[in-house]
Amino acid sequence: MKHFFQLLMFFVLTSSGAFAQSNSEADVAKAMERLNAAILSGDAQKLNAISGAQVSYGHSDGRVQNKAEFVDALVSRQSVFTKIDVTNQKIVMMGDTAIVRNHVSADIAPGGKPGHVELEIIYVFRIEGGEWKLIGRQAFKI
Repeated sequence: MKHFFQLLMFFVLTSSGAFAQSNSEADVAKAMERLNAAILSGDAQKLNAISGAQVSYGHSDGRVQNKAEFVDALVSRQSVFTKIDVTNQKIVMMGDTAIVRNHVSADIAPGGKPGHVELEIIYVFRIEGGEWKLIGRQAFKI
């Protein structure tokens, strides 16, 4: 009977660890959804809420923006995304940090000029204040 309870406790503990892992991945996936919604809306409050204080936001043309520059470009409509489709998303958890890779097919309209981009992007999220925040992003065109 003692071995049965030890075995039962082992399964409970290992199952809860696996469950916590998938919850964390699900939380990061939700953070990605919030990020894309904020980018589409150009809403400063949403963009500031999902971004870490020291975010490094890299574009496919080599530009790198800090938080203020990243938010301002979207709010002022210098950068405009009208549609973002995400495929092939992979999330790797590392404690309070997560790396997300995905493919983005996006319709854009910088300066009112419609366009389309196909990008591969890597994002880095970290838990800050109990929430997943974007701390790094780098895109490249394919």
